[in-house]
Amino acid sequence: MRKKKQNAALHSYMNAIIGKLKTDGKYPAVHTYTATLNSLTACSEEQRRGMSIGEVFTVARLKEYQDWLRGRKAAWNTVSTYMRTLKAVYNRAVNDRLTEITPSLFDDVYTGVESQTKRALTQRQAQTILDTDIETLPPDVQCTYACFALMILLRGMPFIDLAHLRKQDLRGNLIVYCRHKTGRQIVVRITPNAGQLLEKFRQKIPESGYLFPILNDKTKDGKELHKHYLCALRTFNRKLAKLAKILLPEGKLSSYTPRHTWATLAFHRGINIGIISKALGHSSIKVTETYLKPFENEKVDVENEKLIAFILKGKNEVLLTK
Repeated sequence: MRKKKQNAALHSYMNAIIGKLKTDGKYPAVHTYTATLNSLTACSEEQRRGMSIGEVFTVARLKEYQDWLRGRKAAWNTVSTYMRTLKAVYNRAVNDRLTEITPSLFDDVYTGVESQTKRALTQRQAQTILDTDIETLPPDVQCTYACFALMILLRGMPFIDLAHLRKQDLRGNLIVYCRHKTGRQIVVRITPNAGQLLEKFRQKIPESGYLFPILNDKTKDGKELHKHYLCALRTFNRKLAKLAKILLPEGKLSSYTPRHTWATLAFHRGINIGIISKALGHSSIKVTETYLKPFENEKVDVENEKLIAFILKGKNEVLLTK
């Protein structure tokens, strides 16, 4: 019976998962799973549509797929996204008893995250952003600036969560909402700086339920709303590029920057990783550790430089006593 189940086509199985994600309104995940399936289908001359779950989830087949991706100049983060998606599919298949557990199946392929240091602002750059007088900026980027600054001030809030905030999520000096990605409830206290920006740029249309003028409240269909969000995200990133030229000519800004900046600066300030995890709304500290792993080596390098300076200072002191 198990052998027969292992012959189930991966293409059909993943399409069933994608269908469930659509029903649940998880359209970002729909996009990722669909892209992974399309990529895997195109991987080989033989049609992957006919490949069974058991044939795909082997060490050799996964390594072949990774080599194919790299041969097509796919970035390591793209490889990781596809492999982590396949790993999630594999775990589902194991739970559904469609395949056997294979220890270390994904050990030879890349499922990590490349260093995100370029996405984070330095303390000085972040200060430049937050100290900017918004009235000195061109009118067409003022709202973009406000959203960007708020994302930092509101504990690295992702743009997707900011865009989907409802007026009812504003409760006095708190914002209470559920993370779009994980569904975890987040409670953020509004700082004075954040309060000023929020009051100035909040949604002014009474009939709209959204807190900020980013999404159209008249769009009810989940798929159409996601398309609208993606359009808003592209516009946001395009205007951030213009904002960067004004405020940080040497740097880059994107929708990822505020979250990575908050997490990185908090990490370097020595804030407890449990607090960082809670602030970011991660499902576990393990997720946060993975998120911050690229920066651990930087801290080690800094401490190494201090140690070398200490050693050399001791050497100079010895020389002075001779």
